[in-house]
Amino acid sequence: MSRTARIFLVMIAAIAIPASCALALGFRLRESKEELNLKYDVSVYDHNTGRVTVTFTLKDEGRLKPISSVDLHISSDEQHDSGGFKSDLTMSMALREVEGNQVARIHIRKDWAERAEIQIKTGHLDGKQEPLTWYYHAVPLKDLVSRAERFKTVE
Repeated sequence: MSRTARIFLVMIAAIAIPASCALALGFRLRESKEELNLKYDVSVYDHNTGRVTVTFTLKDEGRLKPISSVDLHISSDEQHDSGGFKSDLTMSMALREVEGNQVARIHIRKDWAERAEIQIKTGHLDGKQEPLTWYYHAVPLKDLVSRAERFKTVE
């Protein structure tokens, strides 16, 4: 291998290795939705089929503006080697504008919804951005699922 080719490979490695190690850190915000000036509603509708429909309506992004995503996160009961918990599913919920609000809906199994939380994610807090840092506000669904409005059959 020529000297030029070796130098080229070393340069590529010097760029690629640090880039792969630069992971962003995510922090769960412990403040309440009122303290974060967030305005949102979450409703759960039980279809009596073992599935529920979760509707998330974001009215005001508050101190988290701009929101980067709203995700549904279903945690696993399993713990991994580093002490944290595994995720069975994390997916972005597609927001669409309805009457000036951002609305997302998802139809999932009821037992999954009981383990799930909605995560409102941002790279900003109070208009400030830290490099390689993101934040999220979690909305657990367990209590909402247990109090869900149920489908009623007409007799």
